[in-house]
Amino acid sequence: EKGWPMSHRAIVVGRFCGEAVLRGANIFVRGILSADAGITDEEEIAVYADLRSSSEKSVPRGLMLANYSGRCVFLGVGKSCCKRSEYFAQSAGLGVSMIQISGTPQPSLNSILVGKMMLQNLPSVCVAHALDPKPGEVILDMCCAPGGKTTHLASLMNNEGLIIACDKSRKKMVGARDFFQSMGATCIIPLALDSTKSLLEDGQSWKSPKDMVASASSANKDGLLNVKGFYANSFDRILLDPPCSALGLRPKLHIDAQSSQELSKFAEYQRRFVRTAIPLLKPGGTMTYSTCTINASENEDMVMFILSEFPSMKLVPMELPGLPGLPDRGLTDEECQMVRRFDPCDEGDTMGFFLA
Repeated sequence: EKGWPMSHRAIVVGRFCGEAVLRGANIFVRGILSADAGITDEEEIAVYADLRSSSEKSVPRGLMLANYSGRCVFLGVGKSCCKRSEYFAQSAGLGVSMIQISGTPQPSLNSILVGKMMLQNLPSVCVAHALDPKPGEVILDMCCAPGGKTTHLASLMNNEGLIIACDKSRKKMVGARDFFQSMGATCIIPLALDSTKSLLEDGQSWKSPKDMVASASSANKDGLLNVKGFYANSFDRILLDPPCSALGLRPKLHIDAQSSQELSKFAEYQRRFVRTAIPLLKPGGTMTYSTCTINASENEDMVMFILSEFPSMKLVPMELPGLPGLPDRGLTDEECQMVRRFDPCDEGDTMGFFLA
């Protein structure tokens, strides 16, 4: 017995789409996996999110709800923006406008003040302030997609200077470039570049990032510049927000069980970014390190790695919200007070996050 409501026809959306709904988003057709037969335009429908893990077989899009056999959770009620057949015939467009969600109401801000504002969680807002960029400086954002923190940096710099924004996913960087342009952030140069391989050591004459960008050609298929990397001592400030286990993200409808060995792989990957980032800093430069996880091996332990492996680096105090770092991870009491940990269980009620 699935327990579908008798009062409404229903749809099932993907887990990530469901998490976006709980943050206030409406539902685009690509997020709908399964739907009752006979749904009509402007009909009120019940919305559920599929809870299967990443390792389980996915639900084929277009499945009749009567044939759905997965685990799901109720999200709320919405108004269909088209007929059922159009959910799966279209590749883009709005499918369901949410009327009421289960939990705290979160109004959708889609299409509101486009190019004038963007939403960020409080910890994410703190990242740019921790880096404290100045107009005219040269900044590197090593893992920028989707681009929210990068755009915040550009705003703090009054759009004056140069921000090199990187991600190894070309598709993500095309999307980030469009976002930067929509926000008027002209000081940002988006690059499809694996930052772990962005330190040039070929012995050629040193060139500044500005010169590297000015002399680069554009790719024919998407217009992104062809830049292979940068020389040591190139950047005034670097933002390193590397891929992580993301155990602090909220809302979270499902967390795949991970062993300590699996979690350690994230820290190993993050150390590759660190080893590239620090040589790229100018003497006296500043690096901000952040993650959206509560896993200490990716947070306090990474700070310890940086301090022990790179004697030229030191922690700098931050006058920002948040909790001190965890004790018994190698940092002194004074050093714990210099980093910021955000805990979903704390009275601040934020996402889990770390910043140093």
